[in-house]
This record gives sequence, C-alpha cells and structure tokens, in this order.
Amino acid sequence: MPVSANRKDGSRVEPGRTEGAEAGGRDDGLEEAAEILRALSHPVRLRIIELLSEGESCVKRLEELLGIPQPSVSQHLSRLRYAGLIESERRGHLVCYRLVEPKGSEILRAARGE
Repeated sequence: MPVSANRKDGSRVEPGRTEGAEAGGRDDGLEEAAEILRALSHPVRLRIIELLSEGESCVKRLEELLGIPQPSVSQHLSRLRYAGLIESERRGHLVCYRLVEPKGSEILRAARGE
C-alpha cells in the first residue's frame, strides 16, 4: 500500500514520486521502500512485526509481551499502520492488529540471515 511521506523540510512526497522521478529519473518504488524501512528502523517495531507474523494480537497483549507502556505500544503500532504494514480492527473496547503486508516480516527474516 503506497503511502505519502514527509521530506526533511516538511513538504510531502506522494507515493511513487521521488525528486529523481520529478526530474525525469526513475523511481522504481524507492520511496515506498524507504518508508517501509523507516517504519522498521526500531527494535520494538521489529518485535511487533515478529509477534504479528505469528497471528493477530490486541494492544493489551502486545503491551504484556513487549513489557512497555500502552501509549508507547500505540505509537509504534501507529507508525507501522501509517507505513501500510499492519491494520487494526476494533472489537468493543479492544483494538486488535494483524499484518497486511508481508514485506515487514520478510525484511526481518532477511536481516537475521534466515
């Protein structure tokens, strides 16, 4: 799922567009790849991807497994959701998450040399 991203100056880069592409260069999905790598650039988010690759989980359970406060878990989940790697579903007072994009777990396995 392509997402837009912020440049350092605060302006937006739309999916499939890089400054090189605007100047006539090739894009080849590099902006989307960079967004996914940025989303995975924290050990807690990698652990969340690892846990969700085993199956769906609700925020409370992730909080217990990660050993960090719920607001921190929610911030990390939000970053992964923004990158299009996970999605959420509300069930009453619970919010559960699942992987929707296998690239995250594939990148994690590759980084581990698996």
